[in-house]
Amino acid sequence: MKIILKTIIILLIAASVKAGGFDDLGNSARVFSLGGAYTAVADAPYSLFYNPAGIYRLKKYAVSTTYSNLYPGVQDDKLNYFSLSGIVPISFIGELGIGGTFLNTSLWQENIIYGTYAKEVYNSFAVGGSVKLLRWSAEAAPGESALSYVGITFDAGIHYTLKNIFKGSDLRFGLAAQNITEPSIASNGSADAKLPMILAAGLAYVSSNFDYLIALDLVKEGDSYYVKTGAEFLGLRQEVLGLNTAFLVRAGYNGTVNDTPFSRSGINGGFGIEVNNLIIDYAYAYPLELTEVGGRHKVSLSYNFNF
Repeated sequence: MKIILKTIIILLIAASVKAGGFDDLGNSARVFSLGGAYTAVADAPYSLFYNPAGIYRLKKYAVSTTYSNLYPGVQDDKLNYFSLSGIVPISFIGELGIGGTFLNTSLWQENIIYGTYAKEVYNSFAVGGSVKLLRWSAEAAPGESALSYVGITFDAGIHYTLKNIFKGSDLRFGLAAQNITEPSIASNGSADAKLPMILAAGLAYVSSNFDYLIALDLVKEGDSYYVKTGAEFLGLRQEVLGLNTAFLVRAGYNGTVNDTPFSRSGINGGFGIEVNNLIIDYAYAYPLELTEVGGRHKVSLSYNFNF
């Protein structure tokens, strides 16, 4: 039974031909706790995973990394997911980003490497794009050779901020297209294994006066449509031992809205702790399907440099 369950999970997260592999399994604990609604929020290095145009808002060097413990209910394998992202701002050129995601199981490894560029072209309106190197490898079945794949695809996005629609409040808009070339991820190049294009439209209301944000994304991935929504609130801000410290709470929902064999939904929550330029985020995602495999825990670290 455990072997069967493990096989099902691996197929779901990595080898589903219809839904495609290379899914977001936790590129940021903060984004996950917001239900994945981040196309318009776009205010951290991991923006490059969701909307490449969003990194234009980062005017300082910044890095972020996330570790995810996947499906702890699977006892005979340790499925984990790791991501890393960094931003280099160059004022007269734009913002450059680099990132990577790494899925590991005993039978399957899956990686994406991102190279991202964004630039503000006019008064809070920015465009951006990413080149993505895709790679997976699988252990050989008895009597067969190991399988692997390497390919390239692209993401693109736009971002716009309507400032001070109310005093101290901004309205952010984002559009993003991922996997634009829809490459086949089969080792033999089969057209039946095309990676579906993901189209996302996002809206975020951000209040700096009252320290909260509300975000909503509408996403089309192949034949599936999703609603992703979340909110973040400042719970406490004060100086501790001379350090500017803040505590934030978050909640979100991510679910399929049409009838599809690949329906999925989840309720997410988490918190963030900011200590000067260091940010620690935690998220917990509870799947409303596949409840037997347990919820997913995610931890992120981010740091904003002062140069």
